Amino acid sequence: MTTMKRVLVTEHMHEAGYDVLKAHKDIEIVHIPDIERETLKSAIKDVHGIVLRSAKLDADILQHATSLQIVSRHGVGCDNIDVAHLTNRGIPVAIAAGANARSVAEHTLGFMIAAAREFAILNDDVKAGRWADRNNYRAKDLRGAKVLIVGFGRIGRLVAPLCKAFGMDVVVADIALDQKLAESMGCRGVEDFRPELADTDFLTLHVPLDDTTRHLISERELAALKLGAIVINCARGGIVDEDALLAALESNHIRATAIDVMSEEPPRADHPLIARKDVLMSPHNGAAAMSAAIAMAEVAAQNVVDLFAGDLKDEMTFNLKGLHKS
Repeated sequence: MTTMKRVLVTEHMHEAGYDVLKAHKDIEIVHIPDIERETLKSAIKDVHGIVLRSAKLDADILQHATSLQIVSRHGVGCDNIDVAHLTNRGIPVAIAAGANARSVAEHTLGFMIAAAREFAILNDDVKAGRWADRNNYRAKDLRGAKVLIVGFGRIGRLVAPLCKAFGMDVVVADIALDQKLAESMGCRGVEDFRPELADTDFLTLHVPLDDTTRHLISERELAALKLGAIVINCARGGIVDEDALLAALESNHIRATAIDVMSEEPPRADHPLIARKDVLMSPHNGAAAMSAAIAMAEVAAQNVVDLFAGDLKDEMTFNLKGLHKS
């Protein structure tokens, strides 16, 4: 007799993900759009798998999931999950590795162009009848500019050729740098990004958020940047010290910033970065292209199916690699 597996899906997931789960008659799907703590505590009981986006799963909530076998992220960042707690219990955390990388890379390049050309300001001025103000702007070219890509993983490796296509001088930095790959892509590779800051025109971040990267970009790094540089963050909000970022903008040391992520999401309405014209923002939806939404849903669901079958792939596992093969 087949044992039924209950899979909890929180928030919105594209129907393609549900189709992956529905193809298996031994999987029962439970969906909750409400991710409040008490709702999660109740819903998490007796489930064998969880597919989630931004719902926060800390130890206090996870202790109620006594039958849990896997947590699968609809994305790649795991800072909303108590990974240590799950690791101690021998429960894998899976990620949708690579599913949204192209979308985020394109969002990054779009940010670079929009910030360099001051599109948001120009748009507002035209709509406000300030056509004559068109002579007040100083567009910044990408061609010939130096871009420093911090993090040469799945997304960084896609950002690099996009920048090369615009004629940029591309430097990639990663503590576990694949030097041969960087050279094969026509990029200069370094392990330590800090010595590169002084002549960097565009700084773009593509590292995960953990104890080693929190406030990786702080007052010291921002002060070391070339005057008039542009900072792009499509990774995680906590990687940049937002107080230091605000100070760098106020002093006109950096020209602008474009950010898809904040340390607190959503940010409070009176957050000082929001009202600034030199700050371009999006609501953590750099991976919001339809192709990425479909791919993330399918991969997140397939990771659950693979775990149940004893075949969860190492490249999709955030922790406990190699321990979930039948």
